[in-house]
Amino acid sequence: MALDGFGTRLKTIRQERGYTQKQLAGFLGVTEQAVSKYERGNSYPDIAVLSGIAEVLDCSLDYLLQHEPGKRNLPNQENVFRKQEINRFLLPEAIILQFDMELTPLFMEEVKQNYVHIMELRRQIAMQWGVIIPLIRLRDQSGLEPSQFEICINGVSVYREIWEGTYPEGLLYMLGKLKEIIFRNLDQVLNNQCVYYMVENLREEYPYVVDSIVPEVISYSRLRQVLVHLIKDFGYTVNPLILIIQLLEQQFGLEQQFGLEQQFGLEQQFGLEQQSGREQQPGLEQQAGPGQESVSERQTVSQCRRRIPDSREMAEKIAAQLDPGFRFENWVK
Repeated sequence: MALDGFGTRLKTIRQERGYTQKQLAGFLGVTEQAVSKYERGNSYPDIAVLSGIAEVLDCSLDYLLQHEPGKRNLPNQENVFRKQEINRFLLPEAIILQFDMELTPLFMEEVKQNYVHIMELRRQIAMQWGVIIPLIRLRDQSGLEPSQFEICINGVSVYREIWEGTYPEGLLYMLGKLKEIIFRNLDQVLNNQCVYYMVENLREEYPYVVDSIVPEVISYSRLRQVLVHLIKDFGYTVNPLILIIQLLEQQFGLEQQFGLEQQFGLEQQFGLEQQSGREQQPGLEQQAGPGQESVSERQTVSQCRRRIPDSREMAEKIAAQLDPGFRFENWVK
């Protein structure tokens, strides 16, 4: 009959596609035990689940039901589930806290409590540092040692530890370590999208100020770099974001004005030197070819360009102007 060997074919195509029984069960909305029974031939899926299997595994129903023995589709890169897998590798989560199965009960209890401690961690970071961070992805990982948890930043493992504890103390310990790792890797965790959300939230309250500055004068990337330096290097919360943006605008205005004045002064100096040189050595202006800059001209442009400060210099100047009350030790905990 058509279902003879169904479980073997299902297991074969599942393994070829690189899915575990648990992953396939998640896509189909059934239990892992149900998939195991399908493959052992102890039970068979209904029509709806069968269609889902064909879609997820990119194979034909004819292959699964053996109407056309040996015939099955090649992996389709446009398949919605395959796209999810591809995106998981190409676009890794910014923050992942994964754990061995022995720690699963702690996180299951956290789910029952509506993620109260994880939400508190995000609230603390927002209040203390003044930034929002990407979502924290929780994931059980079978490859870890018993009772081990692992923290990954942008798909890269940065911390592992074996820890045993009960809820909530055990979970709070792991979240404390996660906060330390996020601070240490803030330049990688805080991305431009996060800064965009922060600015858009501010734009609702101060539309005139923000509209004229970000991103017209200050790019999201430059603003992000300055915020990271203020937090990590100088120990300031960036909660007064509107004040920081205005101070940045003043810096850009002063730097541009100073750069123009310096350029004008250098050009005048260069003109006088060039005129003096021509008087001493007739034909000097011919040393640079048509359409080419002389050495002095290139030095003038180079000196003007060097006046643009880097992000850390900007953060240092802003820190010098901020009230000490915005330092971490003085800020609201």
